[in-house]
Amino acid sequence: MAPQSGTSKKQNKAAKNAKMTAARQRVAEQRERDRKAAKRRSILIGGTAAVVAAGVVAGLAAVVMTSDDGKSGNNLSGNITADVSAAPNISSPIEGVSTYTASQGHEPNKNITYKQTPPVGGQHDPVWQNCGIYSQPIQDRNGVHSMEHGAVWITYNPSLPADQVAKLQTKARTDFMLLSPHDGMSTPITVTSWGFQLKVDNPDDPRIDAFIKQYRVNKQTTPEYGAACTGGIGKPE
Repeated sequence: MAPQSGTSKKQNKAAKNAKMTAARQRVAEQRERDRKAAKRRSILIGGTAAVVAAGVVAGLAAVVMTSDDGKSGNNLSGNITADVSAAPNISSPIEGVSTYTASQGHEPNKNITYKQTPPVGGQHDPVWQNCGIYSQPIQDRNGVHSMEHGAVWITYNPSLPADQVAKLQTKARTDFMLLSPHDGMSTPITVTSWGFQLKVDNPDDPRIDAFIKQYRVNKQTTPEYGAACTGGIGKPE
């Protein structure tokens, strides 16, 4: 067989060089794709970590807010007296109801003193009490916030007989109602909404139902009408 000509050798060499160049280009392109994929993974992992971190921070905030078995207002510093005044110029259609004007405002780091027992409004905790029935006293500062949202709060002397407490529980089994015992009251039962208060001697007093109908989630008397009475603190029965 005749030896390859010089031209054929040059053509073969050129073809090999072209294949090697193409191979190097494919390797470079693959490396670039790998680099971009790694960058995307890094961004995704970083974003996921940020979301997780945010969730952890939010969870810790929620734990702090609702710590101590559903009680807030711990680690308070400083003292204030809630700004609440009698309002004889405001009338109520229900006989015996006392009326008040009350300032609003959240005081997360203050010990709040209320001049009325139980309170009828004024500065309060940033977190409201979940509406419902409680067999133990709740903190005034959280109950006041619930009334700001439209709740009616029935309180009773801890020594009230069980059968009378049961009657109050029947009245409180609806939305935007709070029921709990309370120390230091001048009458066995007190019914309160923001700025209005009725003191009675027994659960059969018809004015209790009239009060609830008049002031529970009342657009005209609820400072923050439309706000919730769930999602706060406390575990009602």
